[in-house]
Amino acid sequence: MSDSKVSKTYVRPDNTFVLTCPHCGHQKIIPIGSLKGHKNELKIKCVCQKIFRVNLEFRKHVRKKPLLIGTYINHSRNGSSGKLIIQDISLSGMAFRSLEVKNFKVGDALSVKFSLDDEYQTEINKEAIVMNVRYNLIGCVFKGTENSFGSKLGYYIMHKL
Repeated sequence: MSDSKVSKTYVRPDNTFVLTCPHCGHQKIIPIGSLKGHKNELKIKCVCQKIFRVNLEFRKHVRKKPLLIGTYINHSRNGSSGKLIIQDISLSGMAFRSLEVKNFKVGDALSVKFSLDDEYQTEINKEAIVMNVRYNLIGCVFKGTENSFGSKLGYYIMHKL
């Protein structure tokens, strides 16, 4: 019978991913091929004859889903400002909710400020560009992306796994 739990595996920079059977531990490196760019849940039959499911994750950075509250300034809209609620975050960007969705357009330059929910309430200040606006969810990419999990934000993300 199949295992109902779906595991996640990340696509590597060389366009391959590693499948690991949760039953026997057998691993196999698979080229991504025609699956690139699609969000996929695959049903896999292992050499041990067990069936399991896996989601392919194409993101470059791990994304976490804390509920953090902060503020924004939209420099592209005459400095309009307001509160935001972060829905998910990674080293390269974040998605947040705002009641003032009319204040955002793709390409807008933002300053965002929020505190992490760690023991030090670490304050994070970032410059960001709006990449998409869906209903009241705004997706943005950080300028000057941190490439290190050794940064304060990186440490927070990795310790929330």
